Amino acid sequence: MGRLFVSLYLFIVLSLVGLAAVLDKVFLETDSQLDPWVAATAGFVAAHLHEPEQLNSHLQSFGLTADLLDMDSIAWPADMAAQLRKGQPIVLYDKNVGQQLYVLNAQGDLLQIYHPGGRPTLNVWLYSGLFFGLLAILLSLWIWPLWRDLSRLKDASNSLRQDGSLPELSVGSASALSGIVQSFNQLSDQIKQLLQNQRELTGAVAHEFRTPLSRLKFALAVEPPPGTAPWQAMSRDVEELERLVQEMLDYASMESVAPEMDYSLLPLAELIEGVVKRMQVNCPPHIQLELALKDCELLADGHFVQRALQNILQNAMRYAKRKIQVGIEEDDLQVRILIDDDGFGVGEADRQRIFEPFFRPDSGRDRKRGGAGLGLAIVSRIQQWHEGSCHVEGSPLGGARFVLCYPKPNKKGP
Repeated sequence: MGRLFVSLYLFIVLSLVGLAAVLDKVFLETDSQLDPWVAATAGFVAAHLHEPEQLNSHLQSFGLTADLLDMDSIAWPADMAAQLRKGQPIVLYDKNVGQQLYVLNAQGDLLQIYHPGGRPTLNVWLYSGLFFGLLAILLSLWIWPLWRDLSRLKDASNSLRQDGSLPELSVGSASALSGIVQSFNQLSDQIKQLLQNQRELTGAVAHEFRTPLSRLKFALAVEPPPGTAPWQAMSRDVEELERLVQEMLDYASMESVAPEMDYSLLPLAELIEGVVKRMQVNCPPHIQLELALKDCELLADGHFVQRALQNILQNAMRYAKRKIQVGIEEDDLQVRILIDDDGFGVGEADRQRIFEPFFRPDSGRDRKRGGAGLGLAIVSRIQQWHEGSCHVEGSPLGGARFVLCYPKPNKKGP
């Protein structure tokens, strides 16, 4: 916007200066420009100085007036006086009568010749009309590319496609709307992605709810007495539905807008110990949780770091056979939290997609283990908010190793 203002300002200033210079040259006289009659009369007077009667007659026929003046009536500069005495004409300018021709005749008298009509008057209306008309033409030439690009932008914004995208626009890099068009194209991609995510979410929600609802429908058809095994199975189905709804609400809230992050310097080992201590209450008795921590500080939002670690640990508890290990690594650029399990692991082909919403690998980690497939998607979103990353690789324990990466405190400010 600043570039647009500066370019318009400079264009108007240069246009005003240029138009004024051109029109002044056309309409206004200056003392440095000779009137046509001056140049024609100077030669004629020089040839007929010795014929005063014939000279006056010819001057009157040309519509000119000739007056005789005393040489000393005008305080001539020395160079002009010398020029007059040599018989050379002098041209002076008067604001009332315009240009005047002075020449010394044979008797030594000063002959003053001028046009009795005076200086031609300026046609103000013609001058103003031309000035503002030409200015309007110049401004229209400047505005035309901007108006053309705005029209294309308007037409594109009214052409929403079925997939939610808008037609891609392209303008020259010199266009004042190049930044706006680039943002428009990015907005089109975001709208398309949001609509695609919404369709996937709707389909996934229907798919996830169908299984527990079907079980509840069959159980209700049997009408089990309270306290029996079928009754307890119905209670578990209701709890599963509640968990699904809560996970989807959490993911939808994180997907819509990033929260205001509350950064602070966290003692990472102490934070992990607190999360693991809370998670051990729900940890299966056959799974051992081990910590391999080191003193380390992390500049992050403590609430979301704990949420990401909790989701990873819940995932590990579903698939681990006997052991889960949590460790910390760091270098000059990053702090990394490592969560290892001895479960089935994640295949090479699925390691990129494991953090997508509702995605489950075909082998080992399926819906029978529980969850809606949103926990890792929430982890990925939290890492993006921290300008960090997350990935999965093979674990030394034989299962999966999830790695949460965060920038070092001295490399990132709040």
